[in-house]
Amino acid sequence: MEKMMMTDKKKRTYDAARTKAIILDAAEGLFAEHGYSATRIDAIADAAGYNKSLIYQYFKDKLGLYTEVVKRADLFGNKMLEEQAGDLLKDETTASDPNKFRQLLEQVVDFSYQLLMDNPRYLKIFAWEAAEDWKTWKKIAYNPDDFSRLYELALAAKENGMIRRDMEPVMVPMILMNTVIPFLQSFRRYSEIFPDDRMPPMTQEQFREQIAKFVIYGVMEPSVL
Repeated sequence: MEKMMMTDKKKRTYDAARTKAIILDAAEGLFAEHGYSATRIDAIADAAGYNKSLIYQYFKDKLGLYTEVVKRADLFGNKMLEEQAGDLLKDETTASDPNKFRQLLEQVVDFSYQLLMDNPRYLKIFAWEAAEDWKTWKKIAYNPDDFSRLYELALAAKENGMIRRDMEPVMVPMILMNTVIPFLQSFRRYSEIFPDDRMPPMTQEQFREQIAKFVIYGVMEPSVL
């Protein structure tokens, strides 16, 4: 009897997690297409195939649901970043070793590019937020820690002469977290506007490498390159 009760509890937990994931997928898609302001809970419920009362039960309100969408995306991004650049982020010598610091910049750009290429909804949500002056983003109760982590590293790198003398450390996380976005938005637009003789075809890999060079030579002290 006890074993059956434990099995039922596991099943309920699994079903709840699965239901939440389906709702979050539907919400993410609609927030990406229409922005926060224009997205309605009943539309999310229809897309997810559940009653909207269940959404209120799990997430309380639309802002709570939006917060969970952002949180899920950020946690997924953190996992990817850890896999790609975790060793360098944890290495205390990264902030004083030119080769390691350069490699970290390359890896963070590579991570950001791949994350947004694989998850175009994130890019659309960022675009909506920017268009609405980040007013909803400022209300959410979840604060991603990427910025502070990169800022602390930038402070140490500045002290060690890795960063340009005329650059403030706070610019490093801002550049790393935002530079990829406008490049991705522009790539297809400009590659289709100009004929081949004016803008030769460029692969995604070449494009990503160019962005990394732009960041490295813009951030690092020239004498250590």
